Amino acid sequence: MAQGECCCVIWTGLCDHQNGRYAPSGLGIQRANAPAREAMTRGTLMFETNMAGHVRPHDLLGVAHPVPWARELIFRAIPGGGIAMVHRHNDTINHAAIRWTGDGRAHTLRVTYAWDTSKDWARLALEQPERAQVVSNTVHAPNPLLAQDMRDLMLGRGAHTLSREVLFAAISPDIFPIGPTPSLHPATPIATPNGYRPAETLRRGDTVMTAVGDIVPVLHTVRQSVPARGSFRPVRLQAPYFGLARDIVVSPEQRLVLRGSDVEYIFGQEAVLVPARHMVNGHAAIWAAPQTTADYVQILLPGHEALVAAGCALESLYIGRLRRNERDLSASILADMPSRLLPEHAKPIHQVLRQFEAITLVEQRAA
Repeated sequence: MAQGECCCVIWTGLCDHQNGRYAPSGLGIQRANAPAREAMTRGTLMFETNMAGHVRPHDLLGVAHPVPWARELIFRAIPGGGIAMVHRHNDTINHAAIRWTGDGRAHTLRVTYAWDTSKDWARLALEQPERAQVVSNTVHAPNPLLAQDMRDLMLGRGAHTLSREVLFAAISPDIFPIGPTPSLHPATPIATPNGYRPAETLRRGDTVMTAVGDIVPVLHTVRQSVPARGSFRPVRLQAPYFGLARDIVVSPEQRLVLRGSDVEYIFGQEAVLVPARHMVNGHAAIWAAPQTTADYVQILLPGHEALVAAGCALESLYIGRLRRNERDLSASILADMPSRLLPEHAKPIHQVLRQFEAITLVEQRAA
C-alpha cells in the first residue's frame, strides 16, 4: 500500500436493528448493472456485540438456507466468554472458537470472519476496541459464502438470526485488516511547522507539530473505510470546546489529550487520554449525522506523540510492539510496511480514563 493510500475495502451490506442495506456494487457507490457474485470466494463478515464475560450459550448472528443445498452460518456466544462459529456447506462443516476472558462486565466486542478460498485460508478474530486487544485463530479449508445468503442476512429475510446484543453486522468482498484502526476524518486539519494541513495529505517525511511544541516526522499515514456503526460511528467534537477552532469529526475510539489543574487535582497526572465516545454529552461532543460508511485516517509518529488538530490535542496512531509480532503485523493495516521502518510504542503516552472517570472530569469542568 502506498503512503497514505486507502485500505480499499468495499462494504456491500450493512444492518442493525433499525434497517438493512445491500448493494452488490458497494454501499454508496453509483454503478449501474453491477454483476451479481453468486459465490463469495473471499470477503469479510463483521459484527459488533455487547456481551458480558460469563453468558449462557446463545446464537448472536446467523443465516440458513436449504436450497440448492443445505447451508448454515452461525456465530454463537459461549459460556465463560468467547465466540464459536459453525459454517455448514452441504456435507462439510467448518468450525472455530475463540475464548475471551472478561471481567464479568459488558464490553463491546468486534467479531471479524475473513476468508479466501483460493488460499485455503480463513481467520476468526475478536477485538475489544476499547482496549485495543486482538485475539485470532486461523480456520483451514474454508468454504465460500453465497451472496444470496449474505443479502438475506443484511436485509433480514428468510431464516436469519440477529440477537439484541448485536450492534451491527456488515459484509464485504474484501479482506478487512485487524488491529490498529484509523480514527480521524480525512479533512481534519493537523498542525505542521508551515500551518495546518488536512490529515489525508500528510506523507512519510512530512513533519507535524506535537501538543508540547516539538517537531516530529510522519512515519506513515493510514486510511480505511468502515461501517459507520458501533465503535466506528462518527463523533463530532464541537468548537470552542477542547480548544477547538472549528468542529472536527473523529471515531468514538479516538482519544483526546486533556490537561489542566483539574486533571492534576483529580488524577494526579499532567494529562490524561479520554476516548471521544466518553465526551458525547449533547453540546461539547455529539454523534455525527447518520451515514452508511465512514473514511478515517491516522498518523503514525515515532514516539506516539500527540497531534494538534484544529487546536485540540489528539492521540496519534498507537501500535505498541506490533513490529515484533509477524502474524499480527501481516493481518494489520500496516502489513505492507517493513517492520524495520515501524516504531515501538511501549505504552500510551498518558493514562486512559474509563467512562466514569471521564464523566467525573466533565462534571468538574462544568461546575
